[in-house]
Parts: sequence; structure tokens; C-alpha cells
Amino acid sequence: MIGTKRTLTLGLLTLLNNCAVSADDSAKSEPLYKEAIGAPFLFSSEDWGMAFGGAGVVKGLIQPQMTLFGTVIGSSNGTKMGYLGLYNVMVPGLDHWQMDFSVLESSLAKTNYFLPGNPDYPNEKPGSNDSSLDNSVRTGGREQHYQAHFQYILPIGDGKDGALAAMAKKSRGYESSRTYWNPLTTGITSLELQPYYKSQRLDEFQPEHEADESAGIRLTLEYDNRNSSHLPTRGSRTSFTYTYDWGSEDRPDWSTVEFEFSKFFSLGSNDLMDQQVLALNAWVADTPTWNDTVTINGEDVFRRPPSFAGINLGGWDKLRGYGSDRFYGRSAVSYSIEYRMMPKWQPLEDMPVIGPLYDIPWWQWTLFMDAGRVADDFDAQELHQDMKTSFGGGIRFRVEGVTVRTEIASGDEETFFRVFVNQPF
Repeated sequence: MIGTKRTLTLGLLTLLNNCAVSADDSAKSEPLYKEAIGAPFLFSSEDWGMAFGGAGVVKGLIQPQMTLFGTVIGSSNGTKMGYLGLYNVMVPGLDHWQMDFSVLESSLAKTNYFLPGNPDYPNEKPGSNDSSLDNSVRTGGREQHYQAHFQYILPIGDGKDGALAAMAKKSRGYESSRTYWNPLTTGITSLELQPYYKSQRLDEFQPEHEADESAGIRLTLEYDNRNSSHLPTRGSRTSFTYTYDWGSEDRPDWSTVEFEFSKFFSLGSNDLMDQQVLALNAWVADTPTWNDTVTINGEDVFRRPPSFAGINLGGWDKLRGYGSDRFYGRSAVSYSIEYRMMPKWQPLEDMPVIGPLYDIPWWQWTLFMDAGRVADDFDAQELHQDMKTSFGGGIRFRVEGVTVRTEIASGDEETFFRVFVNQPF
């Protein structure tokens, strides 16, 4: 199966994370933009039918590091989506700040939502760890996602020279051997504030007590001392995230907390491989307000997020052998292990048509396994029993400064083939 609509969307949203520029470019006299690239694309899936669209990137817009990205997609069944993002914006005089802004609008003809409403499963909670794949409702709807990122690079370690230098270091990689865990002397530490608004309005029904929108702020503290953001072979990445939805007269307020850690080990080279890496990732999340209540319209309502805004598993980077948002609940754990190989044999740049047109400096082969589970209690023992697993493999390319992923992943229910961008962690 081709990746679901949410996988496609998330893949597009991550494209701009790779569009950093070298610090040398900032000293040059730039026109209104440095480069503009556009491309059409065609794909087919169960949710979309036959779909056609186009994407465009404008690099170096006004500022050397700034990037504008947009895409529009329409399909044979009436599904459509539009996205516009402005990335790597800097304000003169605020050298340690970097900002991103994005807008997503989509109208979906028919898709599966793991929400209450299927009469064949009256006593089973959809989206739970033991729920059936068929326990879903199929309907259309409209989804919106507006967000802004305000990232402050702390003036310590490798972030002491500001946001622009930090972007260049993440893109080029750190050649220093100082990859020990110490934010004061090495790596980049950042604080990110992300106000957001999400909505999911279904055509035929809305489950009782399930809000159709979420508005709040995400706060993330991250420390990154990998030797490269695109091809890490050593170092680690650590992040703490707190999300708060402030609620309204018609919906409860709620909060979630997340911790994520990734670690990379070089396994050296041999006669066949230039590079071998063992990559590990662990993620744990909880909704501390899950069992608290608030009175709304004269009724006590749990302070829980809607299914599309809370703690989820499945999709393009966690439990990849399952569909996007397949599982959700109060809490979750997720683990991934990847064996990443870079062969000495790299024929892509010598291929006719492709080689002369595109810069493809490397490709990477991967094998991976994921394990995870959601639960309605934050209990370490329960979260590590009856875990779901998936496994797969793929090939990743560096194409014109963008890391493109092609992967096949299988779980107990389905097999997915996905094409998207950026490393999963």
C-alpha cells in the first residue's frame, strides 16, 4: 500500500528541514531569491484515488537561508490539499532566533478514522492496543493545521555563534571529535515555542465528547550533538516536549509530555561499505490530565486531547508497519533500531538522464525494526506488554540537498510502501 494521506502530508512538511545554507552565502549580495525549483507528481492510493499535483521551492528568498515551499494536490475522487510554508526566517539583530511558519488545508472525500461509531464493535475502543483494524469509520472531512516555530539557539557549545552558524553546522556535519554529552562545550541546544491550531471536522458525524479542534502551544528543549543531521555516525539527540491546549467554553484544556532520545554508533567500513551505522531511538509520552475533569455546558468532561492531536503511534517514523494514527491513548512508548549502510558502489550519478540533471552524492541502504504500544494508564509494565512490532527496509538518497526515503514496512495488519523525506530520527 502507498502511505496514507497523513504520511504524505508529514513527508511534505519535513522537506524544508534540509534546506540550510552555508554561512559563506550570507556575505554575498543576493537577488530577491537564489533558486526556484518546481516539479509535478502523480500517485495513486485507496484514500486519494488517482492524484496529481505540483510542488515548488524558492531558496534564498530575501535572506540567503530563507526558503518558501508550497504544494497543491487534487484527485479523481475530489480529495484536495494545499500547503504553504516559510522557513528559516531571521530577524536582523536577533542572531540566535530562527522562525518557521506554515499553513495546511485539506478536504478529504473518504478515509478511515479510528473513532467510535462502527456498529460492529460496540464494546471495543477504536485505536486501542487490542483494537481491530476494521474498528473504524469511513467518511470525508476537512482538516486544517496552522503553526509557527520560534526557535532560540542557546549561546553555548556549538550554538554560541548564532542560528545561522548552527544551521550550517547541522547541514555540513561536525568534524570535531568532541561528541561527548556536554551542552556547555559541544552540540547545539535550542528552545522552541510552537503555537498551533489544528482541526478535524468530519462530514457525517463527530464522536460525543471528542473536540473537533485543538489550539495551544508546544515547548521543546532539545540538545543535539550528532556529527551530522543528514548522515549521523556518532553522537545523540535528546528532546523534552510539553504541549498545552488551553481549551475553550466548548472543549477541555489538556496537556501532554514527551521525551525522545536517539543514539548513533559507527560500525566502521569494509570492502563493500564506506559506512555502517547502528541507530537507536526511544520515545515515551504521557497525558497527565487524562483522568482530570472540567465542567463544560453543565457536564463533567475528561481533560483529554482529541484523537488527532494527542499521543499516537503508526505512520512514517514510529511503528512504521501500521497506518498513521492507528493507535492512540493516554500514553505510549516507541523503540526503533536501524542498521544503515552506505555502499561503495554508487551508480546513480552515472545513470543516463538522472545523473546529468541531479546532484546525488550518496545513497544509504537500511534495515529497521520498531516496537511500541499505547495504553490508557501511564504504567511502565503495561506499556511493555503485548507490544506491536513492525520491520522493514529501504533506500535513502541525498538529492539536490534533500534526503529522500523509500521504505517498505510490515506489521501484523498491513504492509506499506512509502516515499517521503528526511531521516526518521
